Amino acid sequence: MDSQPSGNNSELLFIETEEVYFSIKGNSGAAGYGKSKSLTIMVAGKEHVEETSRCLYFKEYTNYEIVIERKNKTNLEFYHENTNIRNKVTPTGRGGNILSGIINFRGDIGYSDLYVKVNGNTHMKIIIEVLPSKIDYKEDYQSILRDVNDEIYNLAYGFLGRTYLSAEINNKRSNSYTEFYSILNYIYENLMKAINIVLAKPHHELIKDSRVCKYQSLKNTSMDTIKWLEKRPHLLEHIDGRNIPTQALQVTKKVTLDTKENRFLKFMLITIIHKIDSFIRTYTSTPWKKNEDIINKLNTMKKAINNKLKTSFLKDVGSDYRNTSMSLVFNMASGYREIYKYYLMLQKGLSINSNIFSLSMKELSLLYEYWCFIKINSLLRKRYKLISTDFISINRTGIFVSLKKGVTSTLVYENLNTKEIFKISYNAFKSRKASNLGSRTEGSKTVAQKPDNMLSINKLGSDKAYEFVFDAKYKIDTSIEYQKSYGGIGPKEEDINTMHRYRDAIVYKNNKTGVYNNCVFGAFVLFPYKDEEAYKNHGFYKSIEEVNIGGFPFLPSTTGLMEEFLDKLINESSYSTFERSLEPIGRESYIKDEYFNDRTVLVGSLRNKEQLEINIKGKFYHTKCSNINLAEHNIKFVALAQSKRQFAGEAGITYYGKVVDIKVVKRNSIKEIPSESEEDYYVFKIEGWDKLYRKIEVKGYQVRRIIYTTEYLLHNAVIVTELCIKTKEEYRLWKELRRISSLTETEIERTIDKDSRIKGFSIEGMKIFIKDEEIRVECNGKSYGFSRGEFDRRPRDVVGRIIDIGMGCSKLGCTLKT
Repeated sequence: MDSQPSGNNSELLFIETEEVYFSIKGNSGAAGYGKSKSLTIMVAGKEHVEETSRCLYFKEYTNYEIVIERKNKTNLEFYHENTNIRNKVTPTGRGGNILSGIINFRGDIGYSDLYVKVNGNTHMKIIIEVLPSKIDYKEDYQSILRDVNDEIYNLAYGFLGRTYLSAEINNKRSNSYTEFYSILNYIYENLMKAINIVLAKPHHELIKDSRVCKYQSLKNTSMDTIKWLEKRPHLLEHIDGRNIPTQALQVTKKVTLDTKENRFLKFMLITIIHKIDSFIRTYTSTPWKKNEDIINKLNTMKKAINNKLKTSFLKDVGSDYRNTSMSLVFNMASGYREIYKYYLMLQKGLSINSNIFSLSMKELSLLYEYWCFIKINSLLRKRYKLISTDFISINRTGIFVSLKKGVTSTLVYENLNTKEIFKISYNAFKSRKASNLGSRTEGSKTVAQKPDNMLSINKLGSDKAYEFVFDAKYKIDTSIEYQKSYGGIGPKEEDINTMHRYRDAIVYKNNKTGVYNNCVFGAFVLFPYKDEEAYKNHGFYKSIEEVNIGGFPFLPSTTGLMEEFLDKLINESSYSTFERSLEPIGRESYIKDEYFNDRTVLVGSLRNKEQLEINIKGKFYHTKCSNINLAEHNIKFVALAQSKRQFAGEAGITYYGKVVDIKVVKRNSIKEIPSESEEDYYVFKIEGWDKLYRKIEVKGYQVRRIIYTTEYLLHNAVIVTELCIKTKEEYRLWKELRRISSLTETEIERTIDKDSRIKGFSIEGMKIFIKDEEIRVECNGKSYGFSRGEFDRRPRDVVGRIIDIGMGCSKLGCTLKT
């Protein structure tokens, strides 16, 4: 039950009439007092009485005790349209003189009528107003509605911008004026750009111009001239043995812009102008106050489009479009296809298959749930590429948006920096108990779980998706006891408990092993609260970093903490995400010390392309014995390093092979590559050469002779310098920094050899050094230190603080923000 903490009830309202005593009781904080009129009392047989002295209003999700006592021996009843409230107030006591009960308006915001009936007739009507304790009622309600409206249009027309509307011409007025204005306002600038493209390079045709002229004026003849005369032999005169026509048909060719495509283009622009005129007439004729800015803006748009019609080739183009049919011009020609698309948008409009815009203020909790999903996607679209969405589609009637409670909706994005794919789903588990996702089955094995929003991220280096729940809860706790316990106003305890349940109950079954594991790495409440700074001290905000359970304040004016957290989840490496879970799945594939200790891979340089061909064909590699210490290194694999000087665009490490035998021979005994030297050489016999799934690139540094690396680094490195990484701390830092900027570089000597090690990293003005027991960061002349022990205990926290330092560097800050 969503109730306030128990306490001593006080009388909030008392009314006495000739027939009854009526009172409403509640504990401290159960009601509010404002300046506006919010309570009206009407008694039968009298003029209505307004309670203006206290201006009482009631709160949502709060318990109130109603007590009604009759003065006379009459039949007493209590009535409310909501049966859950009506049935709570019942007779009490042996004499039946009193009706009493505890009522709770829950999330029904707005005006509510309470009736007292005497002998079946309405004796008293109390009109009260229930206000939300979480948001500024009508102001924020309207703000959420506007946000929903704007974001749905942005999603729909952003999607349309990537998808061509293949619909037939249909000149019908199917959308409302307000919708027309929203669409026009959204596409206007792009519409004008498209018009300018057409005017700069209009579609044209060659046409024949035919006229009859005297023979002496005839400049040239054609087959058309001859055919014309063949049908008119009477125009020929026989003069001096020749047949000379007195008149003939002159046919010339010329370029014209009066094409069917340009006629239809003119029609579309005229139609848009007429609709703007119609909008202005309708808007100005309404009785309510007009917004002059809207009228001025529309007049400016109309004037600009009209100017293009009157000052360009379009003024000489005909207006008859009736015989127009679609041609490739409207499918392919730059400018034409965009104008046609925008015309269809303005004509056909947007169809929303949802009850979003019909929700009343009494249904703020559901509206808030819709808004949270839409707003999360709004934040994501600002920084990441939207690839697909399954709740926006196009058909002959226009753009169709379907967003409904109980129906799964998913948007898929790409992180352009890392090329990773992630998705956000609404009602991810509401329409089913489990779903097949690749090689796993996801859901709950007991009670069906129903989180609102699920973020699922596929990280490089991991074959498992990392999933996070963001559940919209239109509730907060403002009680004094709660604030003392947790450090301020915040989400309700029961909702935080629900997040724990989501994380524990939603599991996936690996179809290969049959084992069930948790797949949710964190679960968070989204709740309506405006003071982000104050909330940073709240226990349920601090718990996010500690146990990955907590809450975020989320309203149209309060999105900063949520946006920052989403970016952190998406941009951190799989290792940092892994560390968010108390008992993380995939522990067997987590970064380990042995990945960097067992340097069993020999990376050898090549003298030229001929050596590469001979080594590949002969399945061997050779190098001086003085280059290698086999006592220290148990070489199991050999990888071939191709230099930029000898291999140009093919430079890097592509080929590697398993060693099956090692021999010591004299150099002159290697007949495949002749030499007179008698120096001792190792010859590594290779089982077979394989190709890495991704070539290790050469960037700034070359392998001079040989280096040692590990199998893990060989298969995970992106550039050659990564092969010199010696510890997991170096690897973690490198991976995190590379995710936020491709300009990250390693600090090494000029070339790479077997003793090379990474001194540190540089990224856009920031330098990071790992030495002995310290990690040191230098940025803008300042130095910051972190101990290796601290990094071992809380690597994600240290990495986050280093990135925060980088955000302060001017160049890196700009890189990260874009």
